[in-house]
Amino acid sequence: MLNQVEQDRLKELEQAFELFNTTSLQLTNAYDSLQAQVGSLQAQLAQSDQDKRQVADRLSRLLDLLPAGVIVLNANNQVIEMNPSADEILGKDALGRDWGIVVMNVFLLSNDAGELMTHDEIYYQLSETLLDETSGKILLIQDVTASRHLQEHVSRHQRLHSMGEMAASLAHQIRTPLSSALLYVSQMNSESLDDEKRAKFVDKAMNSLHHLEGLVKDMLQYARGGKGSEQRIELTELMKQLEQNVEPQVKLSNSQIKFEVFLPGLVVIGDKDALMTALQNLVGNAIDVIGQHAMIQVTVNKISDEKVDLVISDNGPGIEPELLEKIFEPFYTKRARGTGLGLAVVRAIAEAHSGKAWVKSIPGYGSRFGIRLPLVVMKEKE
Repeated sequence: MLNQVEQDRLKELEQAFELFNTTSLQLTNAYDSLQAQVGSLQAQLAQSDQDKRQVADRLSRLLDLLPAGVIVLNANNQVIEMNPSADEILGKDALGRDWGIVVMNVFLLSNDAGELMTHDEIYYQLSETLLDETSGKILLIQDVTASRHLQEHVSRHQRLHSMGEMAASLAHQIRTPLSSALLYVSQMNSESLDDEKRAKFVDKAMNSLHHLEGLVKDMLQYARGGKGSEQRIELTELMKQLEQNVEPQVKLSNSQIKFEVFLPGLVVIGDKDALMTALQNLVGNAIDVIGQHAMIQVTVNKISDEKVDLVISDNGPGIEPELLEKIFEPFYTKRARGTGLGLAVVRAIAEAHSGKAWVKSIPGYGSRFGIRLPLVVMKEKE
């Protein structure tokens, strides 16, 4: 017979064993449940990996078929990945090189609008997005040559349409100097006309014909769109030629023109004759507005490594604020002998060179007209 103490210990052992069995069963159930969850998670991860691989495969195929170039840059601005289109545009040797060097080697010029132009006059639009603050960026480059040509065609069509609408307004401007020239020429055959009067009529007839010539020249320049060729233009040489071209007009009006010292080596791409026409129009406009004794200053201001301003300043009466936008519209003029096309031609030429025409003026303190153009970035290639 067990005494009471032994019976109590035996009972405690039975209770402990029963508790152990219960706990063991709970742990076994928990382990089985955990295993089931692990199996489910593994199946989900496997499915997720498969989905990711499918997505990655689709993206890879999409990038291969994409007509636009996709370029991945690292944090050091080096090309680390390219799709086939980018490889075709930039060349295989672009991989691993600095993006700035690649741009200089492949493209002739670039501008603030993200446009890049090759030596073959193919235009590309560049867009970019950051991967994150430290990982680099993704670039998208696509051919917009056709779109650009279409835009130029539409712009030219609009100019021609504008000229058609304004033909009636222009007719009297042509008729007036033409009638004057015919009148003066008809008087020259008079036998009673002395040499002094005949010379006077010749001068007046020539002035009327020059007016007509300028009007026709502006019309043709405006209709053409302001750009006929692509060439490298050194701005120092352009300004030297401008000084020679405007000298007779400056002397005839007893005016003074001052050319500031220009920073050498600045180059733009475009039509030299068209730019010369625009600059001469600005100088001539200042002289026409002031009349006699105009004070004109010509400066070339480098705005940044990508932009330059060609500026014509005068000491004229200035322009009212509400007229600053109107003066660039075709056929708008407040001068009796004005054609209304001079400043419209300036704007057309500036825009044809991927630039813009601007004006700043304070009534009573003169005006400043400028043509802002993209610069050719002059850097040595690797």
